[in-house]
Amino acid sequence: MADFLESEAEESEVESDDEQPAERKKPKRKAAVQSDDEEEDEEDDEDRLREELKDLIDDAPIDEDSDGEDSDASAGPKKRKKSDDELDDRLEDEDYDLIEENLGVKVARNKFKRLRRLEDDDSDNEGADDPELEREVIAEKLFVAGSDEEDENRSESAAPREVEYDEEGEDGESDADDFIVDDDGKPIAKKKRKPIFTDASLQEGQDIFGVDFDYDEFDKYGDEDSEEDDEEDLDQYISDDEEEGERKRTKKGKAKRPSKKSIFEIYEPSELKRSHFTDLDNEIRKTDIPERMQIREVPITPVAEGSSELEDEAEWIYKQAFLKPPVSKADSQESRERTRRGPSTVVKIRQALDFMRNQTLEVPFIAFYRKEYVQPELSINDLWKVYKYDAKWCQLKQRKENLLKLLENMREFQLDKVMQNPDAPIPENMRLIKDEDIDRLKSVQTPEELRDVHTHFLLYYSSDLPEMQKVQRTKEKKREIEEKKRAARAEAERNGEDPEEAAASVEAMPDEEDVIEVKYAVRSGPYELCRRAGIDGLVKMFGLTPEQFAENVRDNYQRHEVEQQPIPPLEAAAPFVGASGSAQEVLRRAVYMCGVQLAREPQLRGTLRDALRERATVSAKPTARGLKEIDESHACFTMKYLKKKPVRDLTGDQFLRLTMAAEDKLLELTISENIEGNTGPNYLDELKNLYQKDEFAATVQAWNDLRAEAVTIAFSKIVMPEMRRELNALLLQESKEYVLKCCRRKLYDWLKVAPYESRVSDDDDEEWDTNNGLRVLSIAYVPDRQHSAFACLCAGGGEVADHLRLPHLLYRRNAWDALERQNKEADMTALRRFILRKKPHVIVIGGESREALNIKADVIEVVQQLVEDEQFPRIPVEIADNHISKIYSNSLRGRNDFREYPDILREAICQARLLQDPLMEISTLCGHDEEILCFRYHPLQDQIAKEDLLEGIELEFVNRVNEVGVDVNEAILTGRGTELLQFVCGLGPRKAQALIKLFKQTNQKLENRTQLVTFCHMGPKVFINCSGFIKIDTSSLGDSTEAYIEVLDGSRVHPETYEWARKMAVDALEYEDEDANPAGALEEILEAPERLKDLDLDAFAEELERQGFGNKSITLYDIRAELNSRYKDLRLPYRSPTAEELFDILTKESPESFFVGKMVLASVVGITHRKPQREMLDQANPVRNDETGLWECPFCHKNDFPELSEVWNHFDAGACPGQATGVRIRLDNGLSGYIHIKNLSDRHVADPTERVRIGQTVHCRILKIDVERFSVDCSSKSSDLLDKNSEWRPSKDPYYDQEAEDKDLRKDKETKQTKERMQYVKRVIVHPAFHNISFAEAEKLMENMAQGEVIVRPSSKGADHLTVTWKVADGICQHIDVREEGKENAFSLGRSLWIQGSEFEDLDEIIARYVTPMAGHARDLISYKYYKPLGGMRDKAEEILKEEKAKNPNKIHYVISAAKNHPGRFLLSYLPRARCTHEYVSVTPDGYKFRQRMFDSLGGLLKWFKEHFRDPPPHGTPAARTPAMRTPHGMSSMYHTPAAHTPAFHTPAHTPGPAYINTPYTPSAQTPYMTPFATTPRQPDFLTPAAIPRHKPAPVPVYQEPSDWQKAAEDWVRHRTVRDTPATPRSSEGMSTPRQSSRTPRMDSRSTPRHDSRTPRHDSRSTPRSHSGRQSRAQSVRSTPQTNTSPRSMSLGDATPLYDEN
Repeated sequence: MADFLESEAEESEVESDDEQPAERKKPKRKAAVQSDDEEEDEEDDEDRLREELKDLIDDAPIDEDSDGEDSDASAGPKKRKKSDDELDDRLEDEDYDLIEENLGVKVARNKFKRLRRLEDDDSDNEGADDPELEREVIAEKLFVAGSDEEDENRSESAAPREVEYDEEGEDGESDADDFIVDDDGKPIAKKKRKPIFTDASLQEGQDIFGVDFDYDEFDKYGDEDSEEDDEEDLDQYISDDEEEGERKRTKKGKAKRPSKKSIFEIYEPSELKRSHFTDLDNEIRKTDIPERMQIREVPITPVAEGSSELEDEAEWIYKQAFLKPPVSKADSQESRERTRRGPSTVVKIRQALDFMRNQTLEVPFIAFYRKEYVQPELSINDLWKVYKYDAKWCQLKQRKENLLKLLENMREFQLDKVMQNPDAPIPENMRLIKDEDIDRLKSVQTPEELRDVHTHFLLYYSSDLPEMQKVQRTKEKKREIEEKKRAARAEAERNGEDPEEAAASVEAMPDEEDVIEVKYAVRSGPYELCRRAGIDGLVKMFGLTPEQFAENVRDNYQRHEVEQQPIPPLEAAAPFVGASGSAQEVLRRAVYMCGVQLAREPQLRGTLRDALRERATVSAKPTARGLKEIDESHACFTMKYLKKKPVRDLTGDQFLRLTMAAEDKLLELTISENIEGNTGPNYLDELKNLYQKDEFAATVQAWNDLRAEAVTIAFSKIVMPEMRRELNALLLQESKEYVLKCCRRKLYDWLKVAPYESRVSDDDDEEWDTNNGLRVLSIAYVPDRQHSAFACLCAGGGEVADHLRLPHLLYRRNAWDALERQNKEADMTALRRFILRKKPHVIVIGGESREALNIKADVIEVVQQLVEDEQFPRIPVEIADNHISKIYSNSLRGRNDFREYPDILREAICQARLLQDPLMEISTLCGHDEEILCFRYHPLQDQIAKEDLLEGIELEFVNRVNEVGVDVNEAILTGRGTELLQFVCGLGPRKAQALIKLFKQTNQKLENRTQLVTFCHMGPKVFINCSGFIKIDTSSLGDSTEAYIEVLDGSRVHPETYEWARKMAVDALEYEDEDANPAGALEEILEAPERLKDLDLDAFAEELERQGFGNKSITLYDIRAELNSRYKDLRLPYRSPTAEELFDILTKESPESFFVGKMVLASVVGITHRKPQREMLDQANPVRNDETGLWECPFCHKNDFPELSEVWNHFDAGACPGQATGVRIRLDNGLSGYIHIKNLSDRHVADPTERVRIGQTVHCRILKIDVERFSVDCSSKSSDLLDKNSEWRPSKDPYYDQEAEDKDLRKDKETKQTKERMQYVKRVIVHPAFHNISFAEAEKLMENMAQGEVIVRPSSKGADHLTVTWKVADGICQHIDVREEGKENAFSLGRSLWIQGSEFEDLDEIIARYVTPMAGHARDLISYKYYKPLGGMRDKAEEILKEEKAKNPNKIHYVISAAKNHPGRFLLSYLPRARCTHEYVSVTPDGYKFRQRMFDSLGGLLKWFKEHFRDPPPHGTPAARTPAMRTPHGMSSMYHTPAAHTPAFHTPAHTPGPAYINTPYTPSAQTPYMTPFATTPRQPDFLTPAAIPRHKPAPVPVYQEPSDWQKAAEDWVRHRTVRDTPATPRSSEGMSTPRQSSRTPRMDSRSTPRHDSRTPRHDSRSTPRSHSGRQSRAQSVRSTPQTNTSPRSMSLGDATPLYDEN
């Protein structure tokens, strides 16, 4: 490559300007061929192309001026003619064939060279012009390794082309070169293009596409000698590109052929970085340091000799990483390990650091080959922790050094400033840097402490930093000039010149460049303003420096007494008062300044930090959203309410879950602001006491108050908020580290499994031998019969040998459908033949769902048939977790590997390979696309930073890969396992990539570990790290190589200990020294390793240590173990999953997601019965229902047998399923479940169908999990679901705040109740009087309505209540509660309506029988002459009565008014003497109620009142608020709602139209029981013609009120015989409630005809009444007219009117 580029560069230098016209010709010709897509040159180039092609292809001699160029050369035409003569003598193909046949050798066929050259150029240009094509070719070379078959085929096909290239030789080149001549006519001799690639395939690509850069530049990472050459090559290449670009710009401004492009021009930088092709990646490849050490955030640096840094670092790492406990108990295992490590660990850590930093040995090498120096204290994971903390140490050390330099510079600056005027006092605002400050910085142990020191420094010295920087820069310049002067003087003296003159010339030289000035932030905060105001002196009067106060807090006693000022604070502040402000303001500023100084004191911050981490508590409270969303399935359910939980008691990922809930606005998470003190409850009070003077003088108290205020500002406003944020971040980090550890543990569980070992034992048959690898038959499916299942067979090395499509695998063999059985049998036959033909050692089935068990049973049956019929060995059948294989099947890697295969087949392939080698198969996803992150390691893995998770995964792979080793030859041969090489100790993605590419390009094998140095140019450091972990299968090399085969290369023995292994072999065989052949001894000892047992390895180790090889005691034992079994697999052997593991695999659940006590949703799939036994049938006692006359089965409770004999026939036929025992259910995850009938409900359930139906979804709790039967027992009891005693729910945190939860629940309940009272459920009821409005809206609407009008509206009591509002009088409305029963849904109207004890069929009946009569009675009272609209106000009534009494003292005056406070009542006020009396008259549907008596008419009421007004009112009578809400009498007993009444609102057409207010209500066919609108009187105008309003005089004699009361009494006696007394008590028959107690209960009566158990209704109505009053009341004008369409004669058993024909 270098020679080629140099020759190209030389050629371009030789070319001169006069050669440009001749040089221009060739690009023209090439451009003509490719000019089809250049429209602007199309016409010009067409003629030129025709001319050139004519000259080019024609065999006739070409004229010298054919191209219009002047050429007077003589040599040119001669040479050309010679070439043309050769062309004339050319042979045909048949001639060549004949010659070859006779000679038996191949003959070079130089045929149509010119034309072919042009075609090559043409193709060259096309390839160059198509950037996409060029990009694809380079991508194929660089990024896609490609399969090995493709590489081999490409090499084979490329080889003949390469031979042809060589055979053409100079003649071919010169023939092509003859076309281009210079001005003298001489052909321009172009240098022969040398092949630049050793790989034939790459050379072919270079020939075709003209890509002239060498890919091997990236592979020469180990050749240190060629580094400089490579840099020169790159420079020459770049300059060559630039020159060529300049030449092309001169050619008529048109670049016909694009310049050569590098990969940096073709690819995006992000792609290059992802694929490791940047300059930095090349540097990493070449550098002889392990790759992971180079790319670490803080690179590994060696320690200087004689330095004690390693001892300090080891001590620091021991304290920080192994001794210091974390704040929370995130990982209990780590705390146990911490106790077992003693001080001896420091020595081991120091040794490990020495290996890492000074010898650049990676962790796996130390763990495997330096065990003596780190074990037993440090495991491999501990070594990784040391490695990680080494980076932290280096970072901390560097920062400390930077800050120390800053402090020393500032100290020097202060000294210079003070020495400018030594006699002047030190300024008040200057704080000198002391030795204590330097020592404190040197003693810093953590980044937090360093940050404290830095902020402290900035507080006092930030204002001086710019000036200090300027002074420092000036000093450096002076120092540099002095150095230059000294050097100039020395040079002048050597040259014999004048030294001073040389020094002066140096001083006169101008500055070369300005140093970039670092600008510091300009601080203009409150503290800086106070400092500029110059009140530092006042702050010092507070009595303690911040350092002294910090020591007091640290020691928790007043080590330093407060220096008390003798004057009060205001007097002390007076000198500091400026032009504006007051002493009070100055004091306030001084307090703030003091608080800031205290808060920035590093020692105080350290003490407070430790106190907070030790005593801080966490509290949590749910938000309004959290109360709804955090149920018992939520991760934070057990911590929903936390009260002062100490942070040290946080475990696992608890804090991470709390933080996530807080981020989702589900929880309010707080870290305590106040912490407990050392002796008292409040730490702040203790701090204040440490800054107080213990005296009682007023001045002292005033200063103490200021000090306390300063401490409060420092503690509460500055330090603690920062410390809480810091603690929050630390707790979060510890939780995330725990999650990362769980992720690594999960990956370890996958990687720790060894390849499956065949259990098939058939010694006689070689076909079952596993020497050529394990054959695995894998079956994958999806639980959907629409998709086919697939079986594939993977042979040794993971090669897919064959596959089989099984479209009907999930069908059942015993299916009722014959076609299904036939298809299933066909699949089983195909599978049987496949197994018979391929002979797998094991069969594995993907555990997608429970169907895997059925498939396993089918496969076992097939294997059993083969065992019986074909004498097959019994092949094991396994079910494996398909989590990894599913991700592989959908990954980019899987699609690239098997692009033509469906996802399910790819899944089957991955399953098989996982059984062959889990480590190798999982590692295939560790590519650039980072698909390894797609695995689910932990539910919270997404909360970890992607880089951290990748690093943790990589470390786990590094540990396992180095434990197992990597066979490079096998990886390159099969194409699998190449990803493993990046995890080998010392290597990484870049170095491994270069290594694989080198072997692929050279097509060579790694025959011994020495070739890693000789052939791969690996440096000594990387070689030492990686050589022991790269294994070579020496037995497979055999006689295929002439190189020396080292048998130890196939073992874990490191090359540095080969001599000791040979010595052990020789000693074990007891060879004499002169007879010893170490290589032969090794081979002999490998065949009989038991002879090594007699060696005394301890003595050998002592001898080695005496010779200076160090302690090798464990290494020698490891060598002996390795010679016993070379590269023995240390992974755990594969085992079949246990019943519980299989349950988790098939259900996709885990113990965390599926457990006893969990509440789940399930669907009912059936009812279970216990079939009665014969003796039970014989003793059965069928029961007859007296109401229906039908017989009932005592077991299944079927009750439709007309005769007893049919019950026995039911038994004999076996049709009785028996007594119901429970309910079968199916859970969402496919598990079957069972609810015993006793767990169905808290109440006794005889028939489960009363509670559930098939297909219904129910909530239930898991009581028991049977993992073997894949079933669960559940309970749907309300008590279990509510679980008030917390028997089933996850146990709550010990610090759970139950009081707060109960308080919130009470508050929530009260809020709901209030809301329910305020709100109503919108109902869908079709009735002109119904409105979906609230209480207030109803009253507002009533204002413009007439008296007696009715509005029916939803009730705030719930969906099963309605409210009837009717207008009593102006401004007075009564609200009547109506209860509904028999509702179909929450929005419809109930089948029966109840007002207290009275039942109504529908709203029309309520209005007609209940409201309208009351409204009429109220209207009579309102129209009475003594009615006054007083609203029931007693004082107003008294005023009126007294006025009337004054006018007419002889008369007893009375007034009636409607009571506003008691709607439905009227206040009767009268003045018998001097004192007014007030009594209430209640309006009911049956009349008026006064003094617990009922009156039919107003006249009867007033008459009785006037006769008995002197009687005392009855005592103990309950005064009902709403007298109307009582059981109606008389007519109410004659109306009953049919049991199975289906009202109008159940139909789909129940949505009311736009306006129903004034539309008459017409019953539809769906509402046969509503009274027609015309028969439902609402006002007097709507009364029937037969009705006579009460306020109009009737023709019959009506009682006339006499003039005085005495006559009235006599008149009453006279008429007593004519009329009955209205006060006669009602008979018990009349008082009975509408529904008799002897009726069938409502629930059963719906299925039983009503007339079977009751007297027909019209009979009761036809019974004559005993009292005329009642009879007249029964015929009241407000009652519903009894017509043929009246509800009285209808029932809705079958929606047909039922008349009683009797």
